[in-house]
This record gives sequence, structure tokens and C-alpha cells, in this order.
Amino acid sequence: MRRQPSHQDRTSSGPIFRTRNPSRVPAMTRRPVPAVMSAAVLSALLAGSATCAWAEPAASAATSEARRHYDVPAGPLAGALNRLADQADVLLGAPGELTAGKVSGGVAGAYSVDEAFRRLLSGTGLEAVRQNDGSYSLRAVSATTPEALLPAVVVVGKGAGDPLSAPFAGGQVARGASLGMLGERDYMDTPFSVASYTEKLIRDEQSTSVAELLTTTDPSVRAAIDSSNRYDALTIRGLRVENSEMSLNGLYGLVPNYRVGPDPVERVEILKGAGALLNGMLPQGSVGGSVNIVTKRADDTPLTRVTGEYVSDSVFGAHADIARRYGANGEFGVRINAAHRDGDTGIDEQSRRGNALSLGMDYRGQRLRVSGDVIYQEDYMRAAARGYTPLAGIAMPAAPDPRINLAQNFSYSNSHSLTAMGRAEYDLTSNVTLFGAVGANQFGYDKLEDPGATLLDAQGDALSTSRYQEGRSRAVSAEAGARAKFRTGALDHQFVVSGNTLQQTTWFGQTVYGSYLTNIYSPTRLADPGPAISSSPEARNSSQTLRSVGVADTVSAWRGLVQLTLGVRQQWIDSNNYATSGATTYHYNQSATTPSVALVVQPLDRLSFYANYIEALTPGTAPPADAANPNAVFAPYKSKQVEIGSKLDLGHFGATLSVFRIKVPSGIVDPVTKIYSLDGEQRNQGIELSGFGELGPRVRVLGGVTWLDAKLERTQGGAYDGNHAVGAPAWQANVGAEWDTPFMPGFTLTGRLIYTGEAYVSQDNLQHVPSWTRVDLGGRYTTRIGGRDITLRANVTNLFNRYYWQANPTGYVISGMPRTFWVSASADF
Repeated sequence: MRRQPSHQDRTSSGPIFRTRNPSRVPAMTRRPVPAVMSAAVLSALLAGSATCAWAEPAASAATSEARRHYDVPAGPLAGALNRLADQADVLLGAPGELTAGKVSGGVAGAYSVDEAFRRLLSGTGLEAVRQNDGSYSLRAVSATTPEALLPAVVVVGKGAGDPLSAPFAGGQVARGASLGMLGERDYMDTPFSVASYTEKLIRDEQSTSVAELLTTTDPSVRAAIDSSNRYDALTIRGLRVENSEMSLNGLYGLVPNYRVGPDPVERVEILKGAGALLNGMLPQGSVGGSVNIVTKRADDTPLTRVTGEYVSDSVFGAHADIARRYGANGEFGVRINAAHRDGDTGIDEQSRRGNALSLGMDYRGQRLRVSGDVIYQEDYMRAAARGYTPLAGIAMPAAPDPRINLAQNFSYSNSHSLTAMGRAEYDLTSNVTLFGAVGANQFGYDKLEDPGATLLDAQGDALSTSRYQEGRSRAVSAEAGARAKFRTGALDHQFVVSGNTLQQTTWFGQTVYGSYLTNIYSPTRLADPGPAISSSPEARNSSQTLRSVGVADTVSAWRGLVQLTLGVRQQWIDSNNYATSGATTYHYNQSATTPSVALVVQPLDRLSFYANYIEALTPGTAPPADAANPNAVFAPYKSKQVEIGSKLDLGHFGATLSVFRIKVPSGIVDPVTKIYSLDGEQRNQGIELSGFGELGPRVRVLGGVTWLDAKLERTQGGAYDGNHAVGAPAWQANVGAEWDTPFMPGFTLTGRLIYTGEAYVSQDNLQHVPSWTRVDLGGRYTTRIGGRDITLRANVTNLFNRYYWQANPTGYVISGMPRTFWVSASADF
């Protein structure tokens, strides 16, 4: 933790001087400026000799003209100036009377020292002036300074200047996140467990999908299906969340059904736990949590970034990211991302190819804010590695070498997704804002693959088959509403009313081939899938319309010391299934009401406590054909969550501690009457601890630990009451760290440890997979070559090539990824 100013520092007669690492320099014996500069030059020369002779020395980055990356979060001005001076390696004189009571919006991006100070001090009436010795002093802007003669222009909306988009120290986690109908909320004012991971983290970890990013960073999340497969799925708090249930800028149904690529993504926001009030009912409920994808927008600084990529064994790729703002005050923004990747992976017989293209546009006015996105993504994979379902009662075989692939070399998967959406906000008055959004997605696929084989014994024998499937889906999603701020007596209100709708239609066709025996350690190889045993043409097979209206009011007292949110949402569901002939085979039309109450108490700026009661809503399931009531139609069932927690914000470091309980209904058939009902229940309760930010000037951490107690209650006939839920480990932990090495400026070492405890595969708890630990290592080097910012990254996942099973709540298991090398080089032009 950085040294706080002493009593002498705070006097108005003398400035506060800050150095790169004040904790190591006694207050009365700090090095004079020339010695500090000499040390910096010496370090730069040593680093230069270890790299290349034509790279610009790192010492040039310490000059006022050179550009370097800054990550200074919004907050009190004195602390923001201290952090900027540390990151710039300069001395700053800042009289306490100038900074008292002032706040800054922070600064993030690549700037010269002078530019960084100007952005940090924008709107404060202050400026930083460079002295002859290289130090800076703070002073009030004079009346003749051009900035003082111009009125302040305040731009409201998402962007690098938005305090809610500003990251914590280290740049890995953003301060704010979207809470659906409640809008953007600061981390400390949010009465739920949330996390918002940044685009910088995505680039540094070289993530290939959103699910991969969350698995490696968040201790409450695991990929239910690994990246060796054609699609992603998650478990959050021990409950499965499908990839298709992620939202895009707050609207559901718009992301690719198989995999969400990282190229157009600015932030990945995760809400842990139920969220029906905030988002309405998701297509399949998403009881454990929900994920929102925020797309990239143009920053105030022009960007032209080109990245070359390599993933073992021979996947090569390239990515271009271009952003510009236009207009007298930069009102109009355009950001384009394009990527291509192709080659053989580290898994036998497997190769992949992908293309992505996105266009993000926005307008930022004083009252009107408009944004739009067009995103295209196509993915091809040959021999996608599938998982296995163990036969009941067998002992689980040992995990195979993850490079072994049961998929046949003639199998493939091909998919394409096109999304267009727009969002607008208009400030009707200073206290009333209207908002609306609409989007559409078309997704199509064709694939010939081996679905998950059935494990037959402990020796790894398995029964598999091949299937050809083709299909498509179409979705239209929209929302509209209004937010208002007003005061009644001593109470402040943030009132919101909103409605949303999602309409989805799917088409499906299939050809099934014969079964064959294989082995997970020594797979059977076929020349072709053989003769078909059944076939059905592509036809409409389902349609679903979800509509809801919600209202909520956040009441604050004592200047935000206490914030109470009360809300309720009415949900309507209209769903149909169809036969290939077009006849309706199942019709479902029901509604439900979901209330919620949440509380935040913030006794200190740096500490808050929260509690919530909220529900999730899932469409009622159809009874099995052999039940006594096969034609019964059930209302949507409610999963209920109670959660309490606390949050810490030290400016440079943040942490969340939460305790939760979720009760999820399930369908069972009475063993005597044979009547199907939603009287079953699973109870997931646990404790989550996460932390992020700087532990010191050169060390950053991101991770945490989750303890989960997931039990089955009220099972069919009471046979499994009290057993552990399937695919829900008791312990999960992620610990990631970065260290900016002092011996080579610009070089950062990274490491990550991922632990997942033992998990059960069957409800009778007779089958389980052992715990596993994965170690990842890496590093990156940032320098300037030919006047350009260059970043080199290298990572290795599963360093020790550990063999392990991953389990998920469906009873499905899949082998972990083999040791994989990732290398990239980025240049900013």
C-alpha cells in the first residue's frame, strides 16, 4: 500500500512530493531528481542490451513526449494524482488545498505524461506544469489559459472517460457493470455479486472465447464444455448456463449459439445468481447467473492496432482493431474489428478456422446517446472433441491423454452468426431519461459429428455413433423504458419502468447413423459414418415469445448511506413445439410474477454491505410420456435466492465476500401415483471470496475461492435426498498474479493456478471424478520500436500437461485441454 501524506505533507505551505515507490524512500532522504533519472537511464540501457539494439530505450518513455499506458481509476483527485505520478515515474508537487474535495474521472490508455495529466485534471480547474528538472507542479488554471476560457463539456455515456468503465488499478476489472433494468451501477452501490472483466484482460490472457475467459478468472465459474468442443457452456454457482443465454449490450438472443468470440468485446459482465427482476426470464432460466457482453466503442484517442497470433500446434491468426472519433467534440465514433484464425490444434485430427468482423458506431451528445453494432462470426471445426456419459454403476475410468480424440476425422461443425442491434438514450430532463434498444440475430449451422459417447466400463470402452444435423434460428429482441430521479422529503429515488420482448424460432433436421464400439485410450477410426438408420428433413421445430414488464425504485437516505431497492416483474411465456409435418405437438402459455428486494449499506466510502432476495424464472417442463399426466402444462417455476455480502474498495484493490442460498425446483414422478410434478428441489448454498487490483506498485492479483454445498432435496421417492448435486464441486479456486519486473522495464511475468474439487457424476453419488489443479504461466513485454507501441505476449496453459476430467451438471464429463502454447504480437500505429 502506498504511503499516505504525512502531517507535514498536508500543510498548505508545502507541496506533496510523490515518487515511483515512496514506501522505499525515507521522507527526508529521497534521491534528488538527477539520481533518479540516472537510475532510470541505467535500467533502460541494461534492458536494451538484453533485447535489440534498435528498440527505443525505455527511458524515453519517462519523458513528457513519450507515450505509455496508464490505468488510473476514477476517485478522489489526490489519490488519482498520486497513482498517475507513480505510473509516469515523475515527481509531482500537489498542495493539499488545491486537491481537497475534488474528484477525477481517471485516465486509461496510451498518452504522453502531459496528455495524461490534462485528461486526469479535466474539469477540475487545475493543471500540471512541467518544471526544468523534469518534475511537475500543480496549480490553478489562470484566466488566460485557453481551457479556462472554454465552458466545460460533459459527455455522458459509456467510454473510457466514464467512471463506471474506468478499471481498478491493473486494468483487469472495471468499476461498473450493467444491472439490466437498473442500468449501470458502481461496484460499491450494487446489491448483488457482480464482476466486470475488461478488454485488456481478454488480450493479456489471449482468450479465444468468453467462456474461456470466465473459467480462467472467476472462481464461481467453470466451462461445462471445454474449448476443444464447437460450443461453450458455463456453470455458475454449480448451475448450468448455456452460451446462447448470454446477452449483448443488455439484449438476449443476439449472440452466436455456439461460441462468443472475443474480438468485438470491451467488457464481460457477470451477475452471479438469479436475476429475473433485472433481466426478465432467460430462455432456459439461467438460475446460477447471467453474462452480459459489452461491445467496443471508439475512445477519444485514435487506435490502429494489429495483432498476430499463434496457438499450438499450428493455429495462426491476425486481428485488426481500428477506432476513430469525428466531430467538433468527438461526438461520432466508429470502431472496426476484423479477425481470421486457421490451423491444426493440439488435439488429434482436429483443426479449426474462424472469421469475425464487427462494426460499432456511436453518437455522444449532451442529451442524446445512440450506439449500433453489426457483428458477423463464422466458425469451422474438424473433429470437435466431445465428452462422455458414464453408464450407471460403472467405476469411472482414469482421464485419458487430452490429445486423444474420439471424434472421426470426417466429422465437422460449421456455423455462422449475423447480429445487428441499436440502442438509444435521451435525457428528457436532467432527471428523466428514456431508453430503448432493438436487435436481431440469424444463426445457422450444419455438422456431422459424434455426440457424447457412453462409457461402458472402467477400461475406457465406449459406445458411440455419428449424426448429421442442420438447422438455423432467428431471434428479435427489444426493450424500452424510462428512468427518473426525484426526491421526497429526505429520501432520494431512482425509479425505473421497463418492458422487454424476445421472439425466437428454430428449424432443425437430422440424419442418424449406426453405433460402433470404441475406446477412450485407443479410438476406433472409421472411413465413413456408414448407412443412415433414420432421417428427418429440416423443418421448424420450436418458437418462443418472452414478454415482461418490470418496475423498481431505489430509495436512498443519508447521502447514500442506505440504499433500498424494491421491484417486481410480470412475465409472459408463449412456447410451441412442432412436428416435421408442421403440426403443433406442445403448446405452453403461462405467466408469473417475480418480486425482489435488495439493500446496500455503505458506512464508509471504502466499505459497503449488501443483501438481496431475488428469483429466477424457468419455463415449466413437459411431463414424460409414461407419466399419468403427460398432457399437463405447468406454470414457470421459480428459483429463489437469498444473499448477503460485503465489498471493499481501496482504490487500488477491491474485494467481494458473499454468502448465498439458491433453491431450484425440479420435476419428479411420484413412484405410486405416477403423477409428474415440480415438487423436487436442489439447494445450492455457498461462500464466495474474490479480490482484484494491486497488492503493491508492481504486483497485481485477480482471483478468489468458492465453497459450494449443493444438495439434492425432495428427490423422486426420496431415493437421493441429501446427496451431492451432480457436477457441483465443493471447492473451486482461481489465483492469478502479475509482476512487473524491476530488472527489465516493460516486462511482466504472469501466472495462474486453477483448482477444482471432486465432483459427482451421478445422483446416487456412486460415480465421481477427482479434483484437479492446472498451472498456467506467461509473460508479456511492452516497448516502442520505430515509434510504435509493441506488446509481445506468450502463455502456456496446463504447464504440466495434467490429465483430468471436467464434470458438469448434466452428468457429462470431458477431458481437460492439453498443454497449449499461445503467442501474440501487437503493434499500435
